[in-house]
Amino acid sequence: MERQELLTVEQVFYIDRPGAHMLILSPHFHMPKTWKENGWRERQEQVTVVRPDGSELPATAQINVTHLNIRDPKVPIEARWPITVWLTDRTPDEVPIGSKILVNPSVRAAILGQ
Repeated sequence: MERQELLTVEQVFYIDRPGAHMLILSPHFHMPKTWKENGWRERQEQVTVVRPDGSELPATAQINVTHLNIRDPKVPIEARWPITVWLTDRTPDEVPIGSKILVNPSVRAAILGQ
């Protein structure tokens, strides 16, 4: 299956609690203005992680709109409701900074508006 790069991991935040295993990836994305036309919806997708050493591994990504409680009134609404990506089946050791997340082209288009 053809895959395209969605993001290069700049930071990770790991939550590992009973019933909640999430490797939250940064950067986040602004919701595209043409989100309805692009087929945007919250989704779970199979992705490919390409680590800096070139090795690859499959992962399950949860792609959602997340509310950030930003109190500064100068911050635009798009920054308060970003699209976030987290992996539900990987740890920080498995997804180092600089890893690339590859997705199906239709998923990329829905998120990036292209």
